[in-house]
Formats: sequence, C-alpha cells, structure tokens
Amino acid sequence: MKKNAISSIMLSTLIGLSSVYADIASPTQSSNPVYNDQSTYFINRNSVRVRSNPDESGKILGELSLNDKVKIINPALIYNQKYIEVSIALTYDPIVKSEKYFIAIENLSPKIIDYKDFSGKYFVVVNVATETLRLYERICLDNSCPSKMIMESEVVVGEDVDHPKEEKGKGRSILGSYRVTGWSKFYQDPEGHYPSWYKDGYPATPNPDASWRAWFSSEVMPIDENGQTHGTMRGAFGWYTAFVAPEPFGQWTHGTLGWGSDKDRYIKKVKKTLINIVSDPRSSGCTRNNNEAIAFIRQMIDSGAPIIKIYAQEEILDPTLSNYPNATAEWKYVLTKNRNHAIDRAEVIKSLNIAEKDLDSFWEAKKSGGELILDPNNILNQVIEVGTYELDTHPDVIAYTPGEKLTKFKRKIGRKGNVYGIKSSDMHGKFYIDAGLLDGYTHPSSILESSGFTDEITPPWMNFSNIKK
Repeated sequence: MKKNAISSIMLSTLIGLSSVYADIASPTQSSNPVYNDQSTYFINRNSVRVRSNPDESGKILGELSLNDKVKIINPALIYNQKYIEVSIALTYDPIVKSEKYFIAIENLSPKIIDYKDFSGKYFVVVNVATETLRLYERICLDNSCPSKMIMESEVVVGEDVDHPKEEKGKGRSILGSYRVTGWSKFYQDPEGHYPSWYKDGYPATPNPDASWRAWFSSEVMPIDENGQTHGTMRGAFGWYTAFVAPEPFGQWTHGTLGWGSDKDRYIKKVKKTLINIVSDPRSSGCTRNNNEAIAFIRQMIDSGAPIIKIYAQEEILDPTLSNYPNATAEWKYVLTKNRNHAIDRAEVIKSLNIAEKDLDSFWEAKKSGGELILDPNNILNQVIEVGTYELDTHPDVIAYTPGEKLTKFKRKIGRKGNVYGIKSSDMHGKFYIDAGLLDGYTHPSSILESSGFTDEITPPWMNFSNIKK
C-alpha cells in the first residue's frame, strides 16, 4: 500500500512487547508435544522476558532479542499452557545466572526471522558522527534515481566511553545495517530503572516545560506495595521505541523525557557545557530522539524497514537542492494513553469517533488548567497531548571537524560532526544527505564497532555506484 510522506499517512499497527499473564505455575503433561528438545528454536520478537519461575511472580532474569537461540529442556512439560523451560544457546543480551530459565512458548519460532529483503519505500539513516537522523523515501525502486529526504532531526548517541568486552552495547553507538523488528509505546526496561513515560497507576508525568531534574525526582517514580519508589529516570525511552536486528546489543532507537511541546529541548541540553562538566548525559548506545520526531518515524515505518547507522562526512549531491523547495512541513498528532492507538491526528479522531472541535476545546481547557470533562468514562480522557510537529525538510550538512583538532570534552559540546573524535585518516567516503547515498564509504574501525547484517556495510541501493546512469 502506498504512503504519502506528509499529507496521507496510513495507519500502522503497533507491535508491542510480549506480556506475561500466568498466575499459578502448575505443570501439565502435553499429550501431543509441538517442540523437540534436540532442536534449536529462535526467539520471534524483541524483549522476551526470561524468568526464574514459570509464572508472573518469577524474577525477571533479563530479556531475549529477536533470533536469539534457545533449546527446550522438556518439550512435554508445559506450565499453565504458557511457559516452558529452556537453556539459552545464544544471546548478546545480559541474562542473570539461574538454575532454570522459563519463557512463554508463544515466543518461539522454528525458523530464523530475517527482514533483510526490503521492498518498502521508507528507511532511516542515523549518521552517528553528526548525531543526525534522517528519514528517506526511495523514489525509484529500480535504483534509477536518488532517494529523497523526508525529514532530519538532531539526536543523541552513545557516550564516548570504553566498556569491557562483556558489556558490548554499552557506550558508543554500534554501526551497521539493521531492520526494524517491532515497536513499543511507552517502553520500560525490565528492571524498572527507567519507568514508562506513561502507565496507568503511575504518578503523573512532570508537566511540560518542567526542569530536567523533575524527571529524576522520586515524586514521579512508581511505588511498590511496600511504599518504596523505584526508578532513576522517568520516561527515558519516551513515547516510542523501535527494536532492531540482527545483533543490536540492546541499542534501540527511541524517544526521551519531555513532552511534544518541549520539542528538542532535552536533546540539545545534553550537548551544553555545564551538564557535561558534572556528568555524561549521553545514552548507553541507543539513538535518542525528541518525542515528536520518534512519533512521526513510528507513523511512517513498520517492521522490516531499515535503520542504517553510519559514521560519515556529509556532502550535498545536488547543490541546487531542486527537490527541496520547502524548509519545513507540518504534521499534526494526538498522543493517547492507549498503546494501540495511532498518533496521526486524523486517524485518532476517527478511531476515537470524536468531533475535531470537541478535541480542540478539551485540549485548550486542559492546557489552561480548566476542567472540561467530569465523566471519567468520556473517551477524551484518553488524550494526553495534542500538538503539531514542524518537520525539518531541508538537508543541512553538519561539517566534519578532524579528530586531531578536538579534545574529548570539546567534541561533546554542540555538534562538531565528529562526536567520537575520529581522525581524518580513519574516515572513508562521503554521505550525500540530500540523496541518501554513500560514495566510497566504509565504517571507521579505530574505536568503533559494527554489527547488523555481516555481509553488507549498508544496503546496496545506498551505494552511489549502483545508481543507474
């Protein structure tokens, strides 16, 4: 089905995380086992929780990612028709050591799930060097013309820190060619270090324009049955999280704290002088977006879409930029509490079956502190925020500063086009940002690692030499 980049965005289905609902762990003997304990099975989605016991009360030992490998301990023994014991054959995610490991059997697949063959139109390129994310549309699927940039946005990448080999995925962002394998709205890590931006029963999210510190306050953290608060940073994953494969080492593409109305305030704050003196506020390897940007990307791409991470010098292929007559474009959205709702304004109005004027009246009253709706069952209570995202649709080069001219502290401040201080001799090729093309590019490997598909640096249709003349 064809999508239009701005005016007519089709409804995407949210692919959420696996949830566990078992109550009492009572094993049952299966009369017709589906699984074979001599075979290797693959995890069929991201963020599959591994537990110490086959029920919801079991301690969460970690999460498995798409295409991690497990073996069945006893295929005839299924708990609550839900859980099965496994041994973990291959994962790059940290799992706490335990005598036993249990997962829900619905998360197993006999075959690897490979999204490598991409036949869609939209893809994302993150230039880690410049901390810029760009969304592109493939105009000519036969490679007879360049791609077109739909939007660009400033992001935050991983901190410039060396970590032990066993902690791969922590620190600098890992480069490579990946595919989106699923999305989660209001994601929360299994340990609860970073509580959901919104979750029913949690304390209210800090107000728009709140201080940075407000998102770290104990007042906005969830409280357990003993009255203890949990969490260090509220809403760290923001509104949406995109999971990728293969072998992402837990480095997702996601939103951040703050509201839509905060725009990219919390993205730019990370690159200011004072905050970098007292701490290292960059991510642990993930690509962090402002919430409006990640919501728009979620609206545009679904499972199978490429997210390509490179470290490149930027240039313009067409100096006239004739394909880019407008500097900005508007996209209207409505954020709701429901994890399955779309976020495009027109689609939300249709799905909630509400009048546009009622939505706007409600939102104006809510912003001004008024109380418009008294009935808690009114559908408008689903609405969290109404806003307009001004997309940056003009390709702008972020100039590369040679690493030999940058101190480690200096490259943290602002955007120097070389966040990890790679020296000129290690930089190869160029990235034509207006065309979504790479010319003579290879990953710099002095301190940076790569993962993703091992048989390609980037998809072949991003190679400038493959464009049909």
